[in-house]
Formats: sequence, C-alpha cells, structure tokens
Amino acid sequence: MPELPEVETIRRGLARILPGKKIRWVKILAAKQFPQPAAAVNGRTIVAVKRKGKQLAIVFDNKQVLLIHLKLTGQLVYVPRLQSGQRAVFGHPIPFAGGDSLPGRSTRIIISLADASGHDAGTLFFNDVRMFGWLRLLSEKDWRQAMAELGADALSRQFNAAYLYKVLQSSRRAVKVVIMDQQKISGIGNIYANEALFRARIDPRRPANSLSRKESEKLCQAIKAVLQESLKMQGTSAADDAYIQPDGRPGRFQQKLAVYQRAGQKCLSCSGTVKRIELGGRGTFFCPQCQK
Repeated sequence: MPELPEVETIRRGLARILPGKKIRWVKILAAKQFPQPAAAVNGRTIVAVKRKGKQLAIVFDNKQVLLIHLKLTGQLVYVPRLQSGQRAVFGHPIPFAGGDSLPGRSTRIIISLADASGHDAGTLFFNDVRMFGWLRLLSEKDWRQAMAELGADALSRQFNAAYLYKVLQSSRRAVKVVIMDQQKISGIGNIYANEALFRARIDPRRPANSLSRKESEKLCQAIKAVLQESLKMQGTSAADDAYIQPDGRPGRFQQKLAVYQRAGQKCLSCSGTVKRIELGGRGTFFCPQCQK
C-alpha cells in the first residue's frame, strides 16, 4: 500500500505537472471508484496538488477538490502527450497492467488534460488492480472536514515527541497498531511502522501506554527519519511491485529495508533472526533480540 513517502513522491511529481492544466474529459471504467458524473470536473483548471497522510487532493479553480486514496494497489501515471487512440508505451512493464503500455487491464479512470490554450497537455491514468482505491469530488468545506478527522501528518510540525507520547498513553493496544491508526497519526502504514520500531528498538507488541517519554521521543525521531530517507529514494516498491511513480518508475527504498519482508533472514544489527508474526491483522516483522 502506498504510504506517506510514496504518496508524497506522487504529489511532488504531479505538482510539477498539473497546476495550470484543465480537465478536457474523464473516462470512468470502474464507476465504484469514481461514482460521480465525469462531467462534474470537465473544464476545471487545476491550481494545486496537496496531501495529508496517504490521501492526495487535486484542487480546482472553483475550490472543489478531487480527493484520491490509492489504498492497496492504486497508481497514478502521467503521460505527456498522446495522439488520439494511441497507447502510452513505457518500454518496461507497468505492474498489473498486463504489459508495458497504458491503458492496461488495471486502468480504471483516464483523465485527459489541456493547457491554457486548449491543446492536449497529457493524460493521467488511475490504475488499481484490487479496486479498493477511489476518487471523490468534494467541496472545500467537506475536504477540510475530512482532513480534520485524520491525525497529525507524520512529517508535519504538529507531529512531535509530545504529541506521540500523548497518543501512546491513551491506548493499551499494541504500539504498532496505534501508530498505524490514521485517526491518531496519518501517513504511517505497515512498512514504516515496522522499520521505525526496529530503529527505535521497541517491540511492536508492547502496549502503547507502556512506552516512557524517552522511548516515545526515540520512536518519534525514528518515524521521521525513516519517512524522510524513503522520500529521498522516491518511496518503497515492495515485493508486490504495486507502487510506481507518476513516470512509471519504481521507488528505491526497498534496498534499505531492515526488517520489512525479511522474515527468516539475519538481523542487520545483531546475530538474531528477523521474525514474522500477525499483529492487528497485518504481517509484522521485528528482531526479538534487538527490540524490547
């Protein structure tokens, strides 16, 4: 699932491309993923691309917002220009698309763009093999309300050691489950929860309220550090290869993963072995010797 570094990488890529462009037309191939009429956004000019946690927001000139959640396997891929009826060919496979071109078998929504003069300015493909992701057109008020229901973004100033300590002290659930709760902290998913807890040397099974202030501070630092490092490497394309950048390239942080999806392998910090357990319905990776 795309988490904060992946979604922020996508946001940065699209923020360099989309502002100033207009929606020419939208083709909806899976109505449940964009249940509103395609015409609702036709002719609208994009003014900004924003993010909170794992959700993207394309802001239009009339202050409406196209809110996008990629969920497990969503992808947003931009192609600069296509001739009518032509396919976008990348020269390398697009995960789950069935080949190296788009639209593919996982393409659910196609958005055609125009420049200020009305000329073709590229195409944005929304792909999603699992079909859990979605697009919703909201008023500015409803968008702000939806964002207010999320916890502090994990890379924001609001998220600090004091904030994290308060969140952890309010729950007896496992610390890994708590830091993945998007209403408490937004942006942390399974990959970075595993990696941050390993860096902080904290057992993911510990009750959240058992962490001391010092441990909370250490965990906060580890969360921010691992997210920033992943962001510098354009995110993590894990074993399922689902995540790609808007130009179709994978991320690179999978090269640096210390515990995630390394069950049975030697710990990179000690002589122990990385273990996998189920916690909160998710695969959890940790080193029993390093993490207490």
